[in-house]
This record gives sequence, C-alpha cells and structure tokens, in this order.
Amino acid sequence: MRTIGFRSNILFAIAAAFGVVAALGQPWYGPSHAPTDAQIEDLFGGIGRAFSESDGTSGWEALHTADQLIAGLAVGTVLLLALTLVPALQLQLQPLARWTALATLGVVLVKLVDGPGTRAMNEPRNGLFIALGSSLVLLASASSLARVLSRRREPVKAYTPPPGPVHDPHADFGPPQF
Repeated sequence: MRTIGFRSNILFAIAAAFGVVAALGQPWYGPSHAPTDAQIEDLFGGIGRAFSESDGTSGWEALHTADQLIAGLAVGTVLLLALTLVPALQLQLQPLARWTALATLGVVLVKLVDGPGTRAMNEPRNGLFIALGSSLVLLASASSLARVLSRRREPVKAYTPPPGPVHDPHADFGPPQF
C-alpha cells in the first residue's frame, strides 16, 4: 500500500491550516430554540441547526484570546512543516510540528466542550465543526511527517557477488550408489 508523499503531506497541512483559520470567520456558536416536551426532537433539532444554520457568532468574535491562539498554532505548524524540507532541521522540527498540531486540535476540542455559555451563544455551529475537521487533518499530516525518517541519503554500496563453488575433479557427484 502506498502512502502520501513527504511534500504532499505538507500541502495537506497547508490546506488544513487554511481551513482552521477560515473556519474562524464562520459561525461557531448560535442561539438555541426554546425547549419543548419532546427531548429527542430538541436534540435532533439542535444537531440539524449546528450543521445548517448560518446565523450565530463567528469564531473571531466569540473566542476572545483563543481565536488568536488557534490561528497562531495552525500557522506555526505549517511553518514548522515547511522548515522540515531542510534536511539539517528535519529531525528536530518534525516532532515539534506534531505537538503544535496536537495543541491546535486540543484548543478546538476545549472550545467545543466549553463554549462561551451565554444565551446568545448556546449551541455549536458549523464553523466549530469545520475547524475540528481541519485540525484533525492537520494533526494527521504532521504525525505522518513526524514518522518519516531523515531524508539524508547514504551512498549506495557496490554489489560484490559471492565467490563461486570450488570444483574438485576427483570428487564424487550425486547420491551414494548402493
């Protein structure tokens, strides 16, 4: 099975970081509707509103300092991954890029679980889920790059064939005769 190449993973990480930063401009939280006696219908209505409604507060407005942290971690991950193209820096920066990608995912997950909590920003919206998916792709790309060994090439060893068998003209060949 073939895996995605080294440079392709960097391109995926760039696209994922762009997705994380662009998701901050989308609505992250929105108002919930008044609850009814049908709890299951309220649950499914909230899930439907999370993915379909475009009203709500964007990530830049809802997250006071976490928005800059999320954007900075995503862009920092991409910069670290771009610097891994330099072979001398590769072994030191690959694990660091994986940790910054993991931190990006962690901050987005914290904001999924612990939202602002005001009445106007009670339910999650699609921007939060776009950022979650993009940060997962960013982590997957950074992790696969961190598993890549150093790109330093060792010189090719010359092939030396093994010595041939020694021929003894007086030796018996074949199985013993009875």
